[in-house]
Amino acid sequence: MIAQPKRSVTRFFVPLIDVLILLFCIFLLMPFVSKPDEGKGTSEPPEAVDPTLPTNVEKLQQELAAARRRIEELKKQRANLGDRLSVRVVEVDKETGKLFAFDADGGGRQEVRDQADAERIINQQRARAGAKDVFFLILYPRELSGYPLREQIETYRRWFKDVPHGFDNPWGG
Repeated sequence: MIAQPKRSVTRFFVPLIDVLILLFCIFLLMPFVSKPDEGKGTSEPPEAVDPTLPTNVEKLQQELAAARRRIEELKKQRANLGDRLSVRVVEVDKETGKLFAFDADGGGRQEVRDQADAERIINQQRARAGAKDVFFLILYPRELSGYPLREQIETYRRWFKDVPHGFDNPWGG
């Protein structure tokens, strides 16, 4: 016949140890889940108010309104660049390095031979642009041809020195 085993001490202590470990873990977690006691006199006094800060609310609201107006003005100034800028494209001929401008009225390609021609084109563009800022973009040839020469580039810079201008060189040199 099968007899029951005798009761041992381990059958009693193993569950007891499990319960004690669980209680110890809860004890360790208590500071993280409990709220500090409020209303006790042990808490530190609140920090003093900074004397350099203005205390007048109306003055602060006026400063805030002025700052917002400045932001709006800056946004309007930095509005769409295309609305403020008139760009005129001038091209360099790939075979000779001469400067050409296209007439906006459909007159075709006009050669810019000298300073007088450049000034005429500048004045025409300023008249067309009205209140907009004028910018001249000088395009290098899209095929590598050796033009414009360095002397030609310096000449073109002298011609357009009084107006904003830039060079678009696809070859990076």
